Amino acid sequence: MKRKVMSYLMGVCLVGSMLAGTVTVQAEAEGGGVFAATPEQLELKPEELIGEAGEFEGMKIGFSQRNIAGSEWWEQLVRLAKDEAEYLGIELTVYDAGNDLTKQLADIETLVNLKPDAMIINPFHSTGVLPAVSKVHEADIPLTVVNCALDAEGAPFTFVSCDVENSGYQSGFALAKAYDEKYGWKDSVKALVLSAAAQEEESDLRRWGQLAGYNDYMLEKYGKSNLNIVSYQYYNWQPEPAMQVTLDTLQANPDLDIIFCACDGGCQGVVAALESVDKVGDILMTSIDARSSVLKWIKDGDKGVVATVANDPRMMGKWAVYLAAKQATGVTTPSTFYVPNTCYTAGNVDDVYDPDSSY
Repeated sequence: MKRKVMSYLMGVCLVGSMLAGTVTVQAEAEGGGVFAATPEQLELKPEELIGEAGEFEGMKIGFSQRNIAGSEWWEQLVRLAKDEAEYLGIELTVYDAGNDLTKQLADIETLVNLKPDAMIINPFHSTGVLPAVSKVHEADIPLTVVNCALDAEGAPFTFVSCDVENSGYQSGFALAKAYDEKYGWKDSVKALVLSAAAQEEESDLRRWGQLAGYNDYMLEKYGKSNLNIVSYQYYNWQPEPAMQVTLDTLQANPDLDIIFCACDGGCQGVVAALESVDKVGDILMTSIDARSSVLKWIKDGDKGVVATVANDPRMMGKWAVYLAAKQATGVTTPSTFYVPNTCYTAGNVDDVYDPDSSY
């Protein structure tokens, strides 16, 4: 428990220090130096672009995206990556692997052969893409990894993401708190754990964080945990599989109490499932992403969604392009760059909910 609490506090402190502008030195002129985001850059809204217009005119960057179709999240990541590239004067070539490891390996090699100034990869599999990543390094092309983690054997690279284990922790802690406030102590709270993808570090970290957060709340208040995981399922980050596995779980466990969703796409599938069996609002759930549709459910309080944690793809898309461009000019970028990950509940959802948001 202490390790998870410390992880949580370190994550909060990291984001807080970044927002306070206390991270190392700012970027020096092109051709060298060390990059750290300014407070002004970190405070930019998701649709606001970074840097100066035409700052990297003529630069070429290759982007291997694990998948686009069927995921609003990935669509937004790629959209802002393209917008940022256009704004900076960069020619961005995007290949979509369609959730196929073999295709992503081929895509990366093809992009390497195009001899870009920098590369961005959103890996389908943390270790599976390593053979192609080695080709990137052999070609001496600076590498940025976005969203989904790459195994450390693929270093050096800059990883642009959220602190997803900390995001999971906040998500799980908020679910435990909401359940406790509504029902008080129960000896057994039956849970469905929806983990996004098998043997994927991004998915694993979210799950570990969510379960740790839930258990920590209960341990701190009651000295024991009541979590009873009756089903553990994957849904490949998409709503339709999440809906189906939720329906399957409910058939075997009609008295389900709570659901952990690894992302808002999964949460959307869960809500659809619950609506189809007239159980919406009866089961509490938590999530990660902070999409406007899920924020509205929290605001309205009628779907059973009690929390979601910011994991904005637009932030990651634009920062991945900007940092890749900085690398291409010889600037040293951090090994890990986290965008902020605020937890939203009924208490603060009005601070961020925008009905006109594109995400």
